[in-house]
Amino acid sequence: MTIPSKYNPQPPREIKVKFNGVSATLAIPHSMDSENPFEENLAPMTHKAVIILHGQGGHRDYCYQQHLAHRLAKDLGIFSLRIDFRGCGDSDDNEIEIEGRHLDQDVEDIQNSAEFLRSGEKNGIGIDLTINSIISHSRGGVAMFLWALKQDELLKQGNINAIVVPNLINCAARFTSETVLERYSHFVNFDYIPDVIYYRYGKYQKGKLAAKEIITLSKPNFSNLTNLSRDFSVLSIYGLHDEIIPRYDCSNFANALNRGPKSHTLKLIPEADHNFYGFQKIEPDDDLEEMNPLNLPLKKGRINYNYLVVDYILDFLSPENEFERFLLSSNVIGSVSRWKHVEGVNNFRDLGGWRILHPTFDNGNVEGKFHYVKPNVAFRCANISGMTENGLKTIQKLGIKAIFDLRSDGEISADGYPPNLSSYGIKRIHAPIYAKDDYSPQAIALRYTNLMTSWSTYVHVYKDMFEFGKEAFRTIFLYILEENQPFLFHCTAGKDRTGVFGMLYLLLAGVDKDTISKEYELTTIGLKPDHPILKAKFIEAVNKIRSKFGGTGEDDALENMISQGRKDWKIEEQGFQNLVSSRYEAMLATIQLFNELYGNIVKYMETILGFSLHEIEQIYNRIITSDPQNFGFELNTQLRWDHRAKI
Repeated sequence: MTIPSKYNPQPPREIKVKFNGVSATLAIPHSMDSENPFEENLAPMTHKAVIILHGQGGHRDYCYQQHLAHRLAKDLGIFSLRIDFRGCGDSDDNEIEIEGRHLDQDVEDIQNSAEFLRSGEKNGIGIDLTINSIISHSRGGVAMFLWALKQDELLKQGNINAIVVPNLINCAARFTSETVLERYSHFVNFDYIPDVIYYRYGKYQKGKLAAKEIITLSKPNFSNLTNLSRDFSVLSIYGLHDEIIPRYDCSNFANALNRGPKSHTLKLIPEADHNFYGFQKIEPDDDLEEMNPLNLPLKKGRINYNYLVVDYILDFLSPENEFERFLLSSNVIGSVSRWKHVEGVNNFRDLGGWRILHPTFDNGNVEGKFHYVKPNVAFRCANISGMTENGLKTIQKLGIKAIFDLRSDGEISADGYPPNLSSYGIKRIHAPIYAKDDYSPQAIALRYTNLMTSWSTYVHVYKDMFEFGKEAFRTIFLYILEENQPFLFHCTAGKDRTGVFGMLYLLLAGVDKDTISKEYELTTIGLKPDHPILKAKFIEAVNKIRSKFGGTGEDDALENMISQGRKDWKIEEQGFQNLVSSRYEAMLATIQLFNELYGNIVKYMETILGFSLHEIEQIYNRIITSDPQNFGFELNTQLRWDHRAKI
C-alpha cells in the first residue's frame, strides 16, 4: 500500500530551548523560512502557538507529538512547543525526589510554557504568540484540565493574568482519577515503585518511581468541568482498546464538557490502544487493505493510529471549524443578539458586549466586579446605500444618532447613501480613510494585488490605514468624547477599513487580541450575502487591469504574478475568496504590528491622533461599563451577561 505523502512532511526548522527547568522543542512554520511558501504549497505563517504535552513516563517525541508539530507547521502555519515535563526526558529532575512528578509541578510547567510563548523576547522569535491550543496525552491531559480550571477561575474573578486557550485537546486522559491506583495497588504503601521503565536523557532505562507521583494522579476531581467557560472548547480522542484507563472515561468527559453546541467533540478509534497503536499485530497473510483502509503507516507490525489522531486534531483546529465554534458561542451579548437585522444592509452587528480582560485605565477588576465593552453604543456594517425605510426605522430604534461613512468620494459617487437620514434624527458624517482614492474591495485588490494572493498580506494594507486613516479615526473618537451617543460606522464591505477602526476601538477598551481577531472574523459570515455583488464588480475591475497587463490563458501576466507559482489558481475564484476573507490570523498579525509600531493604543492616540491622556481616558470611560444592567437603554429581559456560560 502507498502511504499518503501528508504523513511524511518535510521537517520544519526546530529549536531546542530550556526555561524554568523545562526542556522543549520549538517548531517553526515552514513558511517562515521559505522564499515562496505559495509555490511550495505551505500554509502562511500565523501568530498562533500550540503547547504539546506528554503522559506518564513519556517524553516530547513519543506517540504523535513530533508528527503533529510538523503537520501544524506545514499545513496550518502554527508554531508549537512540545515539552518534557520536569522529571522526564531532558528536563530537570523533580524538585523533591520522594514526591516525584506531582501535578502541581506539571501545572507550573504548563504555565511557564505559556508565558514563554507569549513573550517574543523570551521565545527568541520576536513575536508575542497567541496560545491557540494545548494538546495533551494521558497524564498531560489531567494537568491540562487542572491548569484550564485554574485559568477559568482567574477569568471569572476578573484577574488580568488569566490566560484563555480556546482549544483544549484531550487524548486519552483519565477522568475517574482513583482508578489509577488499581494498576499500582501493590506499591501505594511504599515510597518507591521498583523496576519502572522510563525515558530519560535520550534513552529508555529502568529505575524506581516515587509512589506519590501516582498517588497525586489519583486525587483530581473533574466534576467541576461542567462549569468550565465556553471560552474553552474541547476535543477528546480515545482508543476503544485502551488498556490503561477505563473505557467509560471518554463518556465522562463528554458529559461533563457538553456546555452547548460544539463545546465538546468526541472522536473514537475502535482498534486503537492507549498510545494509539492497533491492538492486534498484522500477520504476513492478513489482507492489509481490508485491515488498514486508511493507508496509515505501520509500526512494529501494528497500525499506527497516531497519524489519524493528528488528522482529527488538524481538522478540529482548521480555521473554518474554529470559527464555527466561536460563532456558536458568541451569537448573543448576554441575552441581546450580537447580530442586528437591518433591512437592506448586511454584516450589521454590535461591537459591544465583550468581557474586558485588560482594562486600559484600570489596575484590574476587583473581585465580583467586571468590565465589558458597552453594548448599543458602537455598531458596524457594510454599505448602507441599500437601506430601506424599515431599515432606517430599525437603526432609529437602536438609538443611533450618527453614521460615519469611511468610503472614498468615488465609492460614494457610485453607490450613494440613504438621502433621508436627517428625518430619522440621524446625521451622516463623511470620514474617509482615503478621501480621493477608490478603496472599495475590488479597488484595493488592484492597488494591492497581493491581497488576492493570501490573507497573510492584509497586514500591509492595514499598516497604511494606521496613518492614512488618522483623521477619520480622530473624527470618530472625538464624537465619542464630545457627543457620547450611539453611532454606526461602515465602509463598502464593512471588513477592512471598518475592521481596523473596530480593532482600535476594542484595543482602547482593553479587549484581548484573541477576541478582537475573532470579532473581525465574524465578517466572514456577515458579508456572504454581498458576495454576488462584490464579485461582479471585482471581475469587471480585474478584466480592466488584465487588459493593461496583456496576455490570456497560460500567458496571463496578472494571474501569474498573483498566483506566485501555485497551480490551478484562478483570480476569479481563489483570488476573490482571499479578497473577501476576514481571517482571524490576519487581524492577529495586524495587532502585533500595531503594537510594534506604536507601543499601544494609548500612545497611538496621543502621538498620531493628537488626544491628551485625559481625553483618552474620558473616551475609554464612555465605551466600557462595569454595570451591564445600566448602560442607557431598556431591555425586556434581564441580561445573562456571561454569554459563554453553560446553556
